[in-house]
Amino acid sequence: MKDKISVKPDTIYLEDLLNDIANGEYKIPIFQRDFVWKPSQMLELFDSILKGYPIGSLLFWDTKGYKTKDEIGPYLIQKESSSARYVLDGFQRISTLFGVLINPKEYTETSTVDLKDFSIYFDIKNNSFSHIRNRKDENVFSIPLYEIYDNRELFNFIRKLEKEDITEILKNEYIDNARNLHNILHKYRLPFVEIKGGDIKSAVEIFSRINSTGTDISEDFMLSALSYNQETGFYLSDSITAFLSSLNIYNFEDLKRGTIVDCISNAKGKIYFDVKMEDLLKNIDLQSVTNNAYKHVRKAVEFLYKKIFIVDIRLMPYPTQLIFISEYFRLNLEPTSEQYKALENWFWVTTYSNYFTLYSLSQQRSAYQVFCEFAKGEHHDGIYRVNSDTSFSTAKYPSKLNFTGVRPKALQLFYLKRIIDNNELQDKEGIKEIFIFNSLKKERPPANIILRLSSEFEKYQEKKQIKSFIETSSIKDLEKHFITQEMVDLYKQNKTEEFISKRESYLKLKEREFVEKMGISYVVVPEKSV
Repeated sequence: MKDKISVKPDTIYLEDLLNDIANGEYKIPIFQRDFVWKPSQMLELFDSILKGYPIGSLLFWDTKGYKTKDEIGPYLIQKESSSARYVLDGFQRISTLFGVLINPKEYTETSTVDLKDFSIYFDIKNNSFSHIRNRKDENVFSIPLYEIYDNRELFNFIRKLEKEDITEILKNEYIDNARNLHNILHKYRLPFVEIKGGDIKSAVEIFSRINSTGTDISEDFMLSALSYNQETGFYLSDSITAFLSSLNIYNFEDLKRGTIVDCISNAKGKIYFDVKMEDLLKNIDLQSVTNNAYKHVRKAVEFLYKKIFIVDIRLMPYPTQLIFISEYFRLNLEPTSEQYKALENWFWVTTYSNYFTLYSLSQQRSAYQVFCEFAKGEHHDGIYRVNSDTSFSTAKYPSKLNFTGVRPKALQLFYLKRIIDNNELQDKEGIKEIFIFNSLKKERPPANIILRLSSEFEKYQEKKQIKSFIETSSIKDLEKHFITQEMVDLYKQNKTEEFISKRESYLKLKEREFVEKMGISYVVVPEKSV
């Protein structure tokens, strides 16, 4: 059962927010990135406040247990509060406001950040803001914003200004400009949303829906704050980043971070969606479990790359397949060649049968249990069937070849299997799409696309052009690309429609033969009668 959660929108005076931050009532979780704003962004923030423009909503999370940073802007916040809330969205804005408006004379606990980075000045003549790092660039009409904000500092500034040799009219105008900004800063209200309770998953979901910056946050960053080990320096999100980078030899570096977390979750012996993120920290060494999970994920990726020929992560039909296969290698460290063949068959059946979209959550749990039995050699094919009469069928043949659906991906993988089977793939192998007829490029029908390996494409320079490839390749090589002698003749005669029609029929025929060997019904949509 999910922890009770509430989401409450509200507003807070800027003055109260800064006081609360100084008192340790708002904390920066360790998964937040460092302060990265440029002076231009800081200036724009204060210009928006001066003009009364909104500067976006803040997002706080009222929960406990996360490691936090002490630094906000150029200052260290070492006070603790029993009611501290975590800043999920708005850290850059909060750092700017706190760093610029807090009087450095009264706040001696500084961080490693240079105070000069927060030296924002207000020009009382022009009602404008500037970033001044060197004191020599200052003038009597520019005042640090903390002096505008601080009552005593503003009073002292006004007394100095009154001694300047300028007309009373201008003097009063400049003083009014300073006082106006002072009042705006103290009366400015910031909207915020506060999450109370809930778990990591719900906080991530809420963040992704309402954060103002468009920046995604993933579960592993939040989980990192809970699991950070100061002794070992283990930080989960950095670990995942490094691991994903190592998968680039298989073109899997863009694998979703959440998929990695799901693979780690399987260490609890339950299907990943039944494991709460917080549960990963109970009674286990997360660093050790994570490093073990990487070994299984790498084996899964290597299997998908070398045996299924997924040479690009975009060709992965279901992320769940990778999660299951990772679990397979956790339970079966050294599969036999026969077991590898059975795992390949499991992949193709689950791909062509829409396996992971057919079942309810409870049925997916059953499918997971059956798969675990399969990994241990206790089930013949790892396919869960609701009853003995359960039958599977394909989705209809795709009208376009792309990376946005399981069915087009299945056809491309079947194509790659035909041209690569029994061959060793090179590291970082890719695929090249070659269009036979440019006039059909936008429609992207499968019969108009030839898939070639990037290494093979670069090796045979003379066959890079489609005309040369079709007219000079052997029929044996062309057959691998579903091109017959009859099609070659049609191509030479520039009979586009006849060529596409023949090749589509041939593609369907060969795919059907492959699919029906697995006991899956091949769906054929009747052609419309003219």
